[in-house]
Amino acid sequence: MTTLRLRGEVDIATVDAFDLALERAMDAGSDLVVDLSDLTFIDIGGLRTLAAAADRMNDDGRSLRLTSPRPHLRRIIGLLGWEQLAVHVR
Repeated sequence: MTTLRLRGEVDIATVDAFDLALERAMDAGSDLVVDLSDLTFIDIGGLRTLAAAADRMNDDGRSLRLTSPRPHLRRIIGLLGWEQLAVHVR
């Protein structure tokens, strides 16, 4: 299992670096945990990137799990219904 820990903000200025980090983590070939404990903000571009990563992992028979979201991120994750995208929230 590979873990990617996010810190700070994922927005238009950082989404490309976030996408690259996700690609590298997914290339490891194992399940992926994205630790959100230090993520303070994520914009729609970052959410799209996470959704695409979850779809890719699911297509490959692997899982992407989000852990430790702050309360405001937990609410967004719930509103998006990401359980249907095989993204698990702990």
